[in-house]
Parts: sequence; C-alpha cells; structure tokens
Amino acid sequence: MKNNELTKREGMSEEELEIFDLLKKETLTKAEKEKVRLAAQHLLHKLKDARDTVLIQAWHKGIRSQEKVRREIQVVLHSDLPDSYGRELFSQKTDVIFQHFYTIAEQGGMAESYAH
Repeated sequence: MKNNELTKREGMSEEELEIFDLLKKETLTKAEKEKVRLAAQHLLHKLKDARDTVLIQAWHKGIRSQEKVRREIQVVLHSDLPDSYGRELFSQKTDVIFQHFYTIAEQGGMAESYAH
C-alpha cells in the first residue's frame, strides 16, 4: 500500500520508481529531481519499446546484446541526467542500472516485468 501511494505521488510506475531510486543522488534540486524522474521514465520506455528490441529474450547471455543494452543506457542517461552528474557518478549510475536489468534478466523476470 505504501509503495502504491508513493508511485501515485511521484507520478511513476513501480518500475520507473525503482529506476529513479537507483539513479538519484544524495542531494537534488527540484529541477534535477524532475530530470532524474524523466530519465527513469525515458530509460524504461526505451528499453521496453518492442520496435527497438533492446531487451531481447536472454539478452544477458550474449556479449553483443549486453553491449547493446549498456550502450542504450549510456545514451539515455547522457541525454537526460542533470549536468551535476559528473563522469564518475554517471559511470556508477550506468553500471548500477545495467546490473539492475541484468539481475532481473538472469532471474528470468525480464519477459514478465520489462519486455512487451
């Protein structure tokens, strides 16, 4: 119940909120928080978009498909995250998000949770 209230208040789905939590940093201005929220939504949409087929079934098992997913994460985050995310933090967030999706795929949850 608490999570539902939070997702409604933030205007995000549970999946988006999960990504937002991984992307946010300790201190964010209101404008930066909005950029991070939009980055979370954009990233999830981009990875789930069936036309782009980024998250193909068993993508985590192949180096090329892993690289494609990582590259897509980098492109979206580079475009959407606030400028206050320096190189090191950007790199950390890219790794955290990639690992998040990798873990879900490894557990067999990608098809149900994130793919169309």
